[in-house]
Amino acid sequence: MWATAMSDIPVCIDISHHQGTPDMREVAASGVLGLIHKATEGSSFIDSARAKNCSNAIAAGIAVSTYFWLKPGDGRSQTEFYLSVVDPAEGERVVIDYEEDGCSLTTLKDAVQALLDYGKNLQITVYSGHLLKQVLGDSHDAFLAEHTDLWLAQYTSNESSISWPDGTYPVWSLWQYSESGRVPGIGDAYVDLDNFNGSDENFLKWIRPAGTVPPAPGPEPEPSAVVDVAITAPEGVEVEVSINGSKAALHRRKRLLQHLRKVKRGPDIER
Repeated sequence: MWATAMSDIPVCIDISHHQGTPDMREVAASGVLGLIHKATEGSSFIDSARAKNCSNAIAAGIAVSTYFWLKPGDGRSQTEFYLSVVDPAEGERVVIDYEEDGCSLTTLKDAVQALLDYGKNLQITVYSGHLLKQVLGDSHDAFLAEHTDLWLAQYTSNESSISWPDGTYPVWSLWQYSESGRVPGIGDAYVDLDNFNGSDENFLKWIRPAGTVPPAPGPEPEPSAVVDVAITAPEGVEVEVSINGSKAALHRRKRLLQHLRKVKRGPDIER
């Protein structure tokens, strides 16, 4: 397991509609690199804030992923509901929030299988704390070990004190170490704080769709087709204009003179 340094600003946060509409540019400026947003719960609830918050986060340069809250019952139908809402891209990371008491291991594994059956090589993470420890214990579940990784929820500032079902997950990938954090740009709402088990560079590879790289800077914008020029000349002095070494065409000179009429030549003088 790699060492994880604690800091006031986490590598990643996870939010839902409960955090409202954060100022994502301020969140990004604080040092947060990733955001995982709630998308659905069960087979009917849709988080109304997800689309706007995720769009704003991406525009601010924050890497984004989503999760769905799994309830007791049919894991496949809940997963298919999530997929119908989000329609994840090829290789996207999807998180199953597995924490509600009474949610069986069968429900979780059915949800994982539904994601595998979706056919887009989705990266699957299981988020959990005490529930996953209870249902797995020290056992090795080959199916979960092969197809998922672990986002651990355990609230402590001491990494050496955390525990997880390491019979199935030799290491954890993400660790939610607080549910009462504060992050610039998110007002008065508490925020879940998360650290990654590795470098910032590897975190960005982990949270982004598999095989993607950050977009390269775009080309420099083309020069504007219109150039505004202001000229100050004494009264009675004729102004002759050349553009790129040639005298301006009449229609261009007229446009220029029309523009010059709008430009004051020095301070206002009462007459």
